[in-house]
Amino acid sequence: MYGIVLIAVLAVTGGAIAYIGDRLGTKVGKRKLTIFGLRPKHTSILVTIITGILIVSSTLGVLSLVSRDVRTALFGMEELKARLTALSADVANKNQELEASRAELEAKTREYSGLTAKIKETTAQLAAITGELASVTAERDRAAASLAKVQADYAAAKGDLTKAAQEIRELEATKKELDTRITSLNEAKTTLQHDVDRLNELTGNLKEGLQMVREGSILFQNGEVLATAMVSGNADRASIENNLRGIMYNTDEMLKSRLGLSGKNVSLLWVAQKDFDHAVDTIVADKQTVVVRIISTGNTVYGEPIIASIDTFPNRHLYDSGAVVYSQVFTAPEEEGKGTEELVLHFLQQVNAAATKQGILADPLQGTVGSISGAQFYDTVNKVKKYSSGKIEMTAVATTDISSMGPLKIDIRVRAVN
Repeated sequence: MYGIVLIAVLAVTGGAIAYIGDRLGTKVGKRKLTIFGLRPKHTSILVTIITGILIVSSTLGVLSLVSRDVRTALFGMEELKARLTALSADVANKNQELEASRAELEAKTREYSGLTAKIKETTAQLAAITGELASVTAERDRAAASLAKVQADYAAAKGDLTKAAQEIRELEATKKELDTRITSLNEAKTTLQHDVDRLNELTGNLKEGLQMVREGSILFQNGEVLATAMVSGNADRASIENNLRGIMYNTDEMLKSRLGLSGKNVSLLWVAQKDFDHAVDTIVADKQTVVVRIISTGNTVYGEPIIASIDTFPNRHLYDSGAVVYSQVFTAPEEEGKGTEELVLHFLQQVNAAATKQGILADPLQGTVGSISGAQFYDTVNKVKKYSSGKIEMTAVATTDISSMGPLKIDIRVRAVN
């Protein structure tokens, strides 16, 4: 449709230009017009030529305006030839690649044929193996049925065997428990027999010492502290037992030295095994340093063994060196002498009570936590005597670091209070 319209436009344009040229030629001929000095006939011919040129130019111009292909044919032929050459070379390369692809395809086709043959062979082998597998499966099912029957018989027999084994284990556990109990009772019997032997020996000594009690003096009183030491609870049980036995041995040696029995193969100190074990259990449970006291459990005269017990107490730090233990303000006595000494004694009693309340272990017999020398006592009395009237303050100051074990060592300071 577009070509028909274009042809129609060109025909109309060419006709119009030819008509106009003819009319101009006719007018030029009739009027005998001249151009460039030419004769009228030649001028008419020139007009006809120009008209033909205009027809061709307009035709080409219109075609160039409306058709890209015409423009390419008129002005881009060289470029078109170059592109055509390049495309031809590209086609040649593609043809070569196509030939290579065809060769590769033929190789793959041959390989595929080989694989197909191998697949057929493998399929035949698979069919044979499948038949054999079905036969073996049937045989396996028969063996499984036989095995299930055997396992059922085995389970029944194993149940009876398990029950018997359980009864055997229970009997063995009972036997082991009884053996342990028998061993424990034998140990307790041995310990008690040892205590009975020693008590029999003590009974004989008591019979022999009754007369000595009437005639002699008591060496150690009931509740008297024989020895004091510290034991760490952080060690294992065996180490704690060894430390406690060492304290008992040293105490026994000290007692023999006091009684003039050093070097003799005798043992004065006797502690029941039950008390010893209880003390060890307490130290192990505390897991800290404890104060151990060996205390006489009865009045002892010369010739008798010293029956004692072991007491344990937690050991705590109570006072630093220089710390105030007790302080009190008094009215200075107006008269010197006995009143001053009583005032100092009263102050020392208050210091003893304060230290005991704080946690220092007091002597069970005397209730004291320490002692001062006579020189220190009278030195304090003389300091108080310097103040004949008014208020005075007496202060007890710790001279060393003091723990629960004690003893309490103090310095007494006296000053006037305004």
